[in-house]
Amino acid sequence: MRAVSATLTADERVVAAARRADWRFLLPDPGLGRVAYVAPHDPALVAALAVVGAEVELMDDPHGPGGHDVVVLTGAGRASVGGAAGLLAPGGRLYAETTGPAVRAWSRALVAAGYEDVEAHWLWPDPDACREIVPLARGPLRHALGRRDPGARMRGRARAATLLAASGAFALVVRHAAVIGRWP
Repeated sequence: MRAVSATLTADERVVAAARRADWRFLLPDPGLGRVAYVAPHDPALVAALAVVGAEVELMDDPHGPGGHDVVVLTGAGRASVGGAAGLLAPGGRLYAETTGPAVRAWSRALVAAGYEDVEAHWLWPDPDACREIVPLARGPLRHALGRRDPGARMRGRARAATLLAASGAFALVVRHAAVIGRWP
């Protein structure tokens, strides 16, 4: 949390902490259930998962007993995708945070490992202070970028971003993204 947390009430701090796990609303059940979080671990996300009531198992590597509803990777490499599948129950979801340039590679890695319903999302402005989660697909991106009017100074950037979204190249320039896949 930022320095402003000192001015927040206890309830507001809980809500602020929980926002770090708002990506859970992209899943069919935002209750999360059993979560395997593969190292490295982001302390803010560990705290957020506790706040939202997830049963979290912190793991050093992506190998271990299965049956988890969600596997979280926020710093692990794409090589963890295959091992993470063994941690999931059938129908479980993998959630991985990455940078824009790696989104396509992560998506391909999930598909190659057998995951289904693979989706990528832009986390704006970043995972810790996320205000919007936008699917990295042309239509949703155009809509999200089109409703912004940052002022005359920034309109050039907004137009360039809209053109990148239309071309499908926007994913290459976003700083923070997430890839989600379902294990069959």
